[in-house]
Amino acid sequence: MATPDRVSEALTRKLSGPQSEGGSLSLEVLEVGVKSTTPELILKVLLRAPAQVWEVTLDYEGYEASLVSGDLEEESLDYLCFLIRTHLFEWWHTKGTEKISARMGKRVT
Repeated sequence: MATPDRVSEALTRKLSGPQSEGGSLSLEVLEVGVKSTTPELILKVLLRAPAQVWEVTLDYEGYEASLVSGDLEEESLDYLCFLIRTHLFEWWHTKGTEKISARMGKRVT
């Protein structure tokens, strides 16, 4: 079973830095929370875009969270990071029109 510290370290390593998919976007993992009693993963990231910085919180339960509840295999981590990037992309494009998306992030600058 992966420890919360190991999950945090792995996600930070895989997600932080310039994002090739987003052009001039970069991510910084601020906080990772993993509950051991039920599969739940809470991820707080700083998303830097040209002239904007956002703090975004993603909350995963069920299947996505269970990807970090085992032995943290590289393939599972890669898939989870793909999902996180996809969710951040969706959030970026809906934050101004969807109430749920708007609550997930706050603009820092």
